[in-house]
Amino acid sequence: MQAEISKQDLACENFAEALQAAIGTPRYRKWFEGRSIFSLQGDVLTIGLASPFMIKFMIREFREIALATAQRLLGLSMQIRFEVDERATSMSVNPGSGSVLQTVNMARSMKGTSSAALVGNEAETNPQLLALREPGGAETSSTPRGVPRRRRFARLDDFVPGSGNQAALSMARLVAEQPGEKYNPLYLYGGVGIGKTHLLEGIHAEIRLCYPELTTTYLTAEAFANYYTKALREKTLPAFRRKFRSIDALLVDDIDFLDAKKGIQEEFCHTIQDLLAYGRQIVLAADRHPKMLTNVRPELCSRFLSGLVTRLETPDEQNRRDIVRQRAVKMALPITEEAIEHIARKFTRNARELLGAVNCMRTYHQMTGRAITLGATRDALRDFERDCLRIVRASDIQHAVCELFGVHQQDLISPKRTRQLAQPRMLAMYLTRQWTNAAYHEIGKQFGGRNHSTVMSAERKMKEMLQRNSSMQISAREWTAQEIVCMLEEQLQVG
Repeated sequence: MQAEISKQDLACENFAEALQAAIGTPRYRKWFEGRSIFSLQGDVLTIGLASPFMIKFMIREFREIALATAQRLLGLSMQIRFEVDERATSMSVNPGSGSVLQTVNMARSMKGTSSAALVGNEAETNPQLLALREPGGAETSSTPRGVPRRRRFARLDDFVPGSGNQAALSMARLVAEQPGEKYNPLYLYGGVGIGKTHLLEGIHAEIRLCYPELTTTYLTAEAFANYYTKALREKTLPAFRRKFRSIDALLVDDIDFLDAKKGIQEEFCHTIQDLLAYGRQIVLAADRHPKMLTNVRPELCSRFLSGLVTRLETPDEQNRRDIVRQRAVKMALPITEEAIEHIARKFTRNARELLGAVNCMRTYHQMTGRAITLGATRDALRDFERDCLRIVRASDIQHAVCELFGVHQQDLISPKRTRQLAQPRMLAMYLTRQWTNAAYHEIGKQFGGRNHSTVMSAERKMKEMLQRNSSMQISAREWTAQEIVCMLEEQLQVG
């Protein structure tokens, strides 16, 4: 038997209907339906929202009209309160899918307490939830003084989806639409030139477009480090911390730059802890999984892992064709399907090479005025293809393996036979056999003068580990052999 509707619930339903009529059904469905909870207690009508992000936006956009509607319906003494309500995070992530009474029904069925209350008329004075822009409306951005601030950021709509990046794109869209509510922090990782920066820039641009009153910052980890060291040098750390800890959405690229930089790691850790505590959105990108950052503080690594970690794969052939086709259409290039196929087959490592090839063909078209055929593509890209060819040497493999396992290259090729060196050395020998044309005895010479049978044994053992998908230890963590080989091979491909 359905519970009787209380006077408070009925008043909330009437308020919801009146508010929808006042702001229009499309706006109501976009911002209230499925994203908020109405409740009434005394002379205070509370609108529960999922995050401080939403509070800040809703106060700016709807506080006055919501207050006027409540006072018209329920009396001039009514006040409006916007507050963070954890129950709102369990509601539909697709606004507009329910009825006008969905928010009221949710409040009726899920009784509980909310967190971080914010009274409407206190909105402008609450420093914890309202981090304002710098004077003049300038962003707290990665652009140093003296460099033009205006920059054209990539857009999510321009990102070409494929089997290896569809999940990352979907997560990026959700974060941009509902910052601070889902997947916080969002950590994207993968090889060079496969779209991590594009997604970060796209999220940054989308949040700025949808929530212009929020302070959104995109920068690299190196830029963060430079700002920090400058603040240390000039003794302006309090100002530095106020600036970075009042940001509403912080997007940091190339997080792997922080590896082994203990002082900067500590400051960054405190920064993201502070931002996460207030529900601010954090998006990070790196070339490897957080667990592969072997010289990062454990508490910082655990922060990276506390949200959602998503990998971007190297584009497959269909994705490469789509990337070339989209760029050619944008440039209005008269290119044949055979030419598109050729580019997609020849440049397989990452999207940057594909875009570079298309740019070469645009130059060819501008200079000759001719259509871009298969023959023209072969001729025009011959030099570019040679320049993109990646030659992997044994020293490159040794360097990559040593960096991952945290050992010295001289130790790897030394006569030492410690357990710490055994697996990295075996892995490096295996990869040298796979990625170079060196014979067994030549590889042995490159590893401290070992004989060919040692190299053959290392290759055999490594193949067995891959077939069994055995685990290997890096620092204090274990990874499967397949995961480690895959990551190292991606790194060797891009250099």
